[in-house]
Amino acid sequence: MLMRQDMLGEKMPMDNMIIRVLTRIFDFILLNILWVVCSIPIVTMGASTAALYSVMLKITKNQDGYIIKDYFKAFCENFRQGTIVWMILALLGSLIGADMAIVSRTSGIVASAAIVLFCITGFFCFVEVLFVFPLIAVFRNSTGNMMKNAILIPVSRLPYALPVLLLTGMCLILTFLNQTSILAGAAIWSVIGVSVLTYANSFFIRKVLEPYMEAR
Repeated sequence: MLMRQDMLGEKMPMDNMIIRVLTRIFDFILLNILWVVCSIPIVTMGASTAALYSVMLKITKNQDGYIIKDYFKAFCENFRQGTIVWMILALLGSLIGADMAIVSRTSGIVASAAIVLFCITGFFCFVEVLFVFPLIAVFRNSTGNMMKNAILIPVSRLPYALPVLLLTGMCLILTFLNQTSILAGAAIWSVIGVSVLTYANSFFIRKVLEPYMEAR
């Protein structure tokens, strides 16, 4: 009897851990599907991303509640500002991409300088995309201040912001290595990849925003 109790005592924690892991994987898949569905109109991708970060930042702090309810609540609350910011960044990114495509066909010092300028602008646009939606998810501020703080706050908390940039950049590079990686990436991002990356980034983003959250 004692041996049986010991065996059960060892098995139960393992069972609980497996259940927790499987539950978390299911939550990630569910959130990923919600993000994909709510991003289908493209213009709503900003609000969808802000909602995803709203839920993930709670999960990283063990404050997760009702996944679907919390997601759609955050989606509705951040819809207007998230959509406006996303449209601004999407337009800016499109302009940078189009200008680089045109300039890359020419040669000379002016063309090289222009490409460097576009790369720097594109990098700051990338930083905006990564940090502005978590800010929208957590804080209430004007759109201009949100976009300004999405640059200033990561710079002031660079040791925590840098892993977010590197991790996201590495994932994007691996996705676009070749045609095979693009096809595999499309499947992974569609099912669970976006939520897993957001979850990983949320640990560092919480550290980035921590002093400002405590000051509220």
